[in-house]
Amino acid sequence: MKKYPKKIEDIYQDIVDLKVQGATNVAIATFEGIKIALEKNYLDEKNIIQEVIEIGKYLAYARPNEPLAQNGILYLKHFFIQNGGNGLEYNRKKELILQLCSEFLKKVSSAKHKIDELNSQKLNYIDNVLTHCHSSTAVRLIQGISKGDPNFTAVCTETRPRQQGRKTAKELLEAGIDTTFVADSAAELFVIGRGTKPVSAVFVGCDCITMKGSFVNKIGTWGIAMSAHQSNKPVFVVTPLLKMDHDTLNKDIKIEVREDTELWKDGPKNLKMYNPAFEVVDSQLLTGYVTEYGIIDPNQIGEFARREYPWLFTG
Repeated sequence: MKKYPKKIEDIYQDIVDLKVQGATNVAIATFEGIKIALEKNYLDEKNIIQEVIEIGKYLAYARPNEPLAQNGILYLKHFFIQNGGNGLEYNRKKELILQLCSEFLKKVSSAKHKIDELNSQKLNYIDNVLTHCHSSTAVRLIQGISKGDPNFTAVCTETRPRQQGRKTAKELLEAGIDTTFVADSAAELFVIGRGTKPVSAVFVGCDCITMKGSFVNKIGTWGIAMSAHQSNKPVFVVTPLLKMDHDTLNKDIKIEVREDTELWKDGPKNLKMYNPAFEVVDSQLLTGYVTEYGIIDPNQIGEFARREYPWLFTG
C-alpha cells in the first residue's frame, strides 16, 4: 500500500481509531488531508487531481459507512472537471481544489441549518422523544422542536461501549430539556410506554442512507424502530441528503465490525465475540427522512437524491 506523508497517515489512523468521530468530522479530516498534500507540494503536477482523489479516497474509505466524506470526493472530482480544472495551470488547479473542498463543507453546514429551519415548526406537535446514540443534527432539531414547550421531554440511550449518548444527554440538558438517560437495553421499554417517561416519537440520525430507502445507524436502532412501528409511533431519521450512498442499488452494504476488546478486554479463551458497530434499518419501519428539503417519504429518497444532487451519479 502506498505510503503518504506522516500527517496524512496520522489522520487516517485517527479515523480508524475513532479519534475522529461523526460524519462531518470525518469529511473535515479528509479534506484536511488533501490540504496538507497541497501545502507540502507532495503531488505530481501533471496528475494533481488524480492524486488528490486517491488521497481523498484513502481517508474517506478508512472506515465503512462514511458516505458523507466519500460524497465529498465525488463532489470534488465532478466539479473540478466541470470548472475546467484540467486546463488550468498548476497553482490555479490547487486553488480550485481548495475552493471545492470549502464549498462542500459549507453545503454540509448549510444543510444542517436548513433541516432545523424547515422542519422544527412542522414537528412541534411532538412533546416526548427518544433518540439513540449521538447526532448533532438530530439534537439540533430536537432543540428546535422543544422551544416554548414546558412539557417537552427527551429520553436518550447510553450507547455502549463508547458512551456517545453522554454527549447527547449533555447537549439536551444544556438546551433546558427535561432529559432521561437510559441503558441501551431499556430503550424499547420506553418506546412501548412502560418507562418512567412517555415517548411519542423516535428521532435518530444516520450514518448512511440507501437508495432503497433503508438507512444505516448505530447498532440497536432497528429494535427501537421496530418497537415504535409496533406501537404506532413515528420514526424520523434526521439527516442531510448528502449522506446518500449512491451505489447501494448495486452492492451489499458493508457494516463496520469493531474489535472484540470493545466488548470484553480480557474475555475467556475460546469465547467467540461479534461486535457490529452499525446495522441496516428497513424503510418500512420509518415515517420519514427529515432533510434539508423537508420531510421525505423513504420510498422517494433515492429519487430526491438523483434530482437534487445529480453529481452523485455521474461516475
